[in-house]
Amino acid sequence: MIGHALAGLALSLALSLALLLGLSHDLRAQAISTGCPATPSRHWEAVVPGVWVWPGAAEDINPDNHGHVASQVLIARGRSATLIDPGPGLAHGLAVIESARCELGLDVNRVLDSHAHAENVLGNAAFLPRQGMTARLEATPTTRAAMTERCAACSASIARAAADPALAATPIVLPEPSLANGQRWDSDAGSWLTLEFRSAHSESDLAWWNERERLLIAPGLIYQDRLPELAQGSWLGWIAALRELHRLQPTRVAGQSPGSSRGLQATYRYLCDLGQAVRRALESGQSAAEASRIEWPAHAGSAEWAGWAGHAERHGFNLQRAWRELEPLWIQGDPLACPALDPDPQLQMSSGN
Repeated sequence: MIGHALAGLALSLALSLALLLGLSHDLRAQAISTGCPATPSRHWEAVVPGVWVWPGAAEDINPDNHGHVASQVLIARGRSATLIDPGPGLAHGLAVIESARCELGLDVNRVLDSHAHAENVLGNAAFLPRQGMTARLEATPTTRAAMTERCAACSASIARAAADPALAATPIVLPEPSLANGQRWDSDAGSWLTLEFRSAHSESDLAWWNERERLLIAPGLIYQDRLPELAQGSWLGWIAALRELHRLQPTRVAGQSPGSSRGLQATYRYLCDLGQAVRRALESGQSAAEASRIEWPAHAGSAEWAGWAGHAERHGFNLQRAWRELEPLWIQGDPLACPALDPDPQLQMSSGN
């Protein structure tokens, strides 16, 4: 009896070992057949089931980050996925495709460009039809028009900042002008509402709201640790957009840069401080030519903005932009419309760009 038992145990162990070896062989074969490494790199951070973020660096574009300062968001529907913002160039876009497939088992079949900035959209080039893979590239008509006008200069600019000539060589691939405010689309995580804001961070900024998960994705509108830029934006429009997004009362937010749980509040406070600094300078008799020398309001938050990446490069320009919008209102005697946002203690930040 003991001999039979031992023989049975040996047979069981042999079968288990054979199964494991066979499974290991199958996994290796699958990795070879799909072009995936045996141990894929880990890039994606789960936000809620069916939604992942690959965080961009919370810093300005430089040779170390190769222009990857805007986060990518993947949203699954079965084995297919929608990608929000493919990144700064061809190489990064290809890495997104590979990591989505190898790390998460997803094929990207739809790409949404949130707004027309190089670090967000030049990765469109990776999604040109090839090897049987196609993806639908989409944006608002305004974003497509802005990309048509600026992308050539922007690709050269991002290549210089990143010291990466390959970025300048990335083909500019324009999206279909098919996205609009109020559109809805479905995913494993639930339904998404498309929101468009004109003249905020840029000429056209998209955000997506998932009421079931109370998850907000707002790539161009919410910053943390990196100074917002008003180069193509509007102080008044951005303030209005943030107030509208805050009224949704999200419990999770994926924005332009990774950071603390207060990205929406922090971006709003920065812009309000900017407006208050301009208003104080106007009341003291300063001229627009002196705008670059305006100091921050004397409170604890001012040290935060001075420490954000890009402060030295963009603060002066942001002041000039805000001055141009706020001076006519000051002359008319209009108050500065920047009341504090209601507190939202449950707000969390998922790493997002």
